[in-house]
Amino acid sequence: TKMLRPLVAAAIPSPCCRCGAPVALVALPARHASLSSQFAPIFALGLVGEDDVSAAAELLVDSFFTPLQTEDAGPAAPLTSAESAMREERRRLTARGLEWRLGSRLQAPTPALALDSSLLLALTHVQTGEMVATAELSLRPRDGRLPAEFAVPPLFLLHSAGLAPYLCNLAVRRGFRRRRIARRLLSSCERLVSSEWQQSELYLHVDLLNQAAAALYRSEGYEPLPGFDRAAAASSIALPGRPRALNRYHVKRLPPAPPAAEAGAPPAAELGAPPAAELGAEAKPATLPAA
Repeated sequence: TKMLRPLVAAAIPSPCCRCGAPVALVALPARHASLSSQFAPIFALGLVGEDDVSAAAELLVDSFFTPLQTEDAGPAAPLTSAESAMREERRRLTARGLEWRLGSRLQAPTPALALDSSLLLALTHVQTGEMVATAELSLRPRDGRLPAEFAVPPLFLLHSAGLAPYLCNLAVRRGFRRRRIARRLLSSCERLVSSEWQQSELYLHVDLLNQAAAALYRSEGYEPLPGFDRAAAASSIALPGRPRALNRYHVKRLPPAPPAAEAGAPPAAELGAPPAAELGAEAKPATLPAA
């Protein structure tokens, strides 16, 4: 059985919610130990490989393709047979989209900048091996459009409006939200883009109807770009059970990455229990607004 290559502690792999396969993230290089330390000792940060696509797809479907609920609404009503079939088709499509966008990086996961593939960071619970969060980074044109599920690789877009780092699929599993996980995963993405990719800005889309997500990105220094609203609207899709998103393109100018020795880890207690206010799924899947 393929075990999680740990960043902070030996992980106990557990079956993902559907496929029974153990989570088997690939550890980030030692030079990025400070990114992992933000989550230790409760969670481990790593790169998704080919064995973990199904678990990642299930998490994304649960976060972005189910009807909106409040955190206190309790368990959702059982799905009808038609809803179950639709959800299964969405999970299958999401998994295929991840395989398409991650490409060769699934066989040899690396945080390096690439023109042919996205990278998918994931967070697992050290004791159970459960995948609890994801974040996808790629290079995309600075045109304000939301990338499609089967987006054209950036290698074939060099003639477009300039390529820049783009964040999507920032999601936290239900039951692990309100623990500042999303905020710290966002910080890890920014630092990786700055230090590993040597880029000075990061773009994303935010659904303005999601006030919690909009507040998070505003507090983290993301600047709205309303001049791209028409392009964002033209590339958005409507989802069953959700109001149509009001997407807005945002950018953050990233400071130079600090030396690894200067990047301290937060107290583990901050990740173990929910603070007064935090959110779980704040950025979009590849075909969705930042939710």
